[in-house]
Amino acid sequence: MRRQSGGWSPWLDRADVMPRLLVAISLVLAAQACTARQVVSTPDPLPTFMLGEFIDDYGIRYSIRADRWIQHPGARYRPRAVYVSDRVLVAQNDSDNPGDGNLWTRIDWLTLDETSEYEWAFCYAVYQAETPEDALAFAPTQRDTPRTGCNGFPFSRMKRVSERRGSAYDTRPGKR
Repeated sequence: MRRQSGGWSPWLDRADVMPRLLVAISLVLAAQACTARQVVSTPDPLPTFMLGEFIDDYGIRYSIRADRWIQHPGARYRPRAVYVSDRVLVAQNDSDNPGDGNLWTRIDWLTLDETSEYEWAFCYAVYQAETPEDALAFAPTQRDTPRTGCNGFPFSRMKRVSERRGSAYDTRPGKR
């Protein structure tokens, strides 16, 4: 004999509610498993064109290695996961970064035309995410419109610094 629900939810009184509920939960979990990315603790290698010393089109200097991303003079990030096919890097903010220490950043990048003095460009898509998963889930940037595709702002264009002269600001053409 079925118990009366008091009229608030006749759907719950149905005998077949458990199989339906299990199917619904299974479908939701399967969909999440198909779309979610697993964040790994050791970063995959960054593309080689991103490694080295750079200056952006605002005059800010960067030192980028497989295990660190430094925006001089003092913003530091530790790469934790790289998805080359998606052109996405997830990094943990250094504990000393003002305002966003130990939070998570997603850096989206794109390559630029070979005729440009700038090799590639990036966007801090999100820089105060609570978890790496939150950083990945943030809305995608618009790489097809790099002048406004970084949350309404332009991507920062990156130019390799001449290492022969040893100056971080030696940006003469042909000295990449």
